[in-house]
Amino acid sequence: MMHMSFWWGSDVGDVFFSGLTVNGTGPMVALCLTLGALSVAYEAFKIHGAKVRARTARERVRAASCPPSESATLLSLEGSVGQGLLSAGPLTRRIGMLLSEAVVFLFHSILGYALMLTVMIYNGYLFVAVVGGMGLGYFLFGHLSMKVNMENFQAQRTKMICTTRCLQQGESCAMSHSAPCPSSVCDNRF
Repeated sequence: MMHMSFWWGSDVGDVFFSGLTVNGTGPMVALCLTLGALSVAYEAFKIHGAKVRARTARERVRAASCPPSESATLLSLEGSVGQGLLSAGPLTRRIGMLLSEAVVFLFHSILGYALMLTVMIYNGYLFVAVVGGMGLGYFLFGHLSMKVNMENFQAQRTKMICTTRCLQQGESCAMSHSAPCPSSVCDNRF
């Protein structure tokens, strides 16, 4: 029977798949604990997805920041000679990053829809498990979310970044407003 309002019971019936039947206190507690853990994982996937997007944006900016010097180009060519198809070129690396971003998005979306469908059963216990798990996940990962999203925003907004290599070569690295980059602004993490 499909409930159209919240109800509190342990006889849920089939959950997600035919044969995965919850009809008692023990299976209901196990399902609630599993849903709580999946909800925490959902919040962790949010952070991971933002980190992947930020890394992709930083790679895009890094590639445009400092043109490689002649010696760096020769060294990279020397390292790739003899490796044949095993050397990862810029196109392969970009496809790998995009594929990684797509896989994270796929898992995050599947998990989100599964949790939404669980809440749509309108069982109060399942609702509390999902919302409680998301709250716990936000408590654990929320501060990271804010930090990663700000880094992602800065990486997408910045046209060029300063790296240690740029500063050592004496090149002027310009930010998005085309001003020289003072050493205090340069980000040496990249």
